[in-house]
Amino acid sequence: MSAGPVAALPAGQHRDVLVGEVARALADLPRDVAVVAGCSAGPDSTALAFLAAEARPDLALTLVYIAHGLRHPDIEARERRLVAQHAAWLGVGWQSERVHVRATGAGPEAAAREARYDALERVAAHVGAEVLLLGHTADDQAETLLLRLARGTGIDGLSGMQRRSVGRCRPLLGLRRRDVHAFITGEGLPVFHDASNDEPDLRRNLVRHELLPTLARVGPDPVGALTRLAAHAARDAAALTAAAASAVPLHTFGSVVLLQRPALRRAHPALAARRVREALTRCRGRPPSAAVVERVLAQEPGSRCTLPGDLRLEVTRAVLAFGPADPPAPAARLIAVPGRTAWSEAGVLLEVRTRASEGRAAGYQEQLALGLPEPWMPSPVAPERLAVPTGARRDRCTLLLPAVSGALHLRPVAAGDRVRTTLGNRRVSAVLRDAHLPRILRSRWPVLVSTDPPGDQRVVWVPGFAVDAALALEGRRDPQLALALVRAGPTGADDGE
Repeated sequence: MSAGPVAALPAGQHRDVLVGEVARALADLPRDVAVVAGCSAGPDSTALAFLAAEARPDLALTLVYIAHGLRHPDIEARERRLVAQHAAWLGVGWQSERVHVRATGAGPEAAAREARYDALERVAAHVGAEVLLLGHTADDQAETLLLRLARGTGIDGLSGMQRRSVGRCRPLLGLRRRDVHAFITGEGLPVFHDASNDEPDLRRNLVRHELLPTLARVGPDPVGALTRLAAHAARDAAALTAAAASAVPLHTFGSVVLLQRPALRRAHPALAARRVREALTRCRGRPPSAAVVERVLAQEPGSRCTLPGDLRLEVTRAVLAFGPADPPAPAARLIAVPGRTAWSEAGVLLEVRTRASEGRAAGYQEQLALGLPEPWMPSPVAPERLAVPTGARRDRCTLLLPAVSGALHLRPVAAGDRVRTTLGNRRVSAVLRDAHLPRILRSRWPVLVSTDPPGDQRVVWVPGFAVDAALALEGRRDPQLALALVRAGPTGADDGE
């Protein structure tokens, strides 16, 4: 991470320095991969296209022009023709996409930006692009920080834009706008001047033409100072994120995110707020406001409410549970024996192994002295792979079953479901309630049922919570199926038990 942008360059030195800076920004991309660059025909995005093509000629570059419908059609047509001309000169592909900018509470600039990014990411997915290239410069970074400061941002907002983030790269972020424009002039490249950059009522233009020049009277290089601030804030934000992850366990089960409430209450308020913010971001796809985070932290056990973005919050003594307010009902599915059956509604897989699927590697050896096969002992499942929600027992996330004549299905809990435990014939809903599994996850949690006898559905297993006692006893005596409920994705310290 750079502490600031490249210093202003003397005349005549722009080209080599700029190409070298972009080459460093793109150095970790594999050879010959596809990339997409947003191109408006303005000087910044045009420089991005030509510098990227020269710094990494092996990349399969596609230029994408986004028509927002906010300017006169003749202007958009001229911009589009210029992007096509640039693509022809570079010998690369190009596309034009039209988007509809929907009004949001964040303002027209933010709405246009969101629509533009959505369109660029759709094109990137369509062409199989490894990364999306964006033409933001150090001056854009400084302007962004000042706009966020005016809104009262926190340390994450002060981190500004990152040179590399998931699926995105900003190769010009360490370069000054004037140097990028000097490259365009030196190369004699035609570009289109966006008249909206001169409109005094736009907030970014106020920052660009009035606030930054005023700050230059206080300090000699406000752009350099602000980009250094962003770099330092990003470093500190990363440290806070790591500390929050260590202090407050977070678990994901499909679209449901759980935060451990006792740990949340013990944590420093800054870490607690940061963890709630992360949970909400995972669920909503974008960060929440500070007011929403404060509202979540103020909730007491037993409370349930709907948050912005049609998100449901449920608070128990053990957890804060976040998830979609009205998820579709899971459908029953026949399990694979042996094999894996996905239950994406809770982000889990049911793994089923048999004596034959494990073979002799699992210890199935002849007892030569007696001429009898050794009882099958399935190989254990690594504990960190098991899906263990709040209130569940790890030892109940695996199960040995005897030979079962009927078909086995996974399905959601149904009204009237009962399971024959060692404590008697219990309602499954009561089992989950007594284990304090949040309601938001109960409707998504699978149960294993057997159609033995045919036409009847017998609950065999509520993974993590209860099992048919008679079948479990038979399974221990004569195991024929080894079942385990495991996480569908990779495990890690941030998402284990």
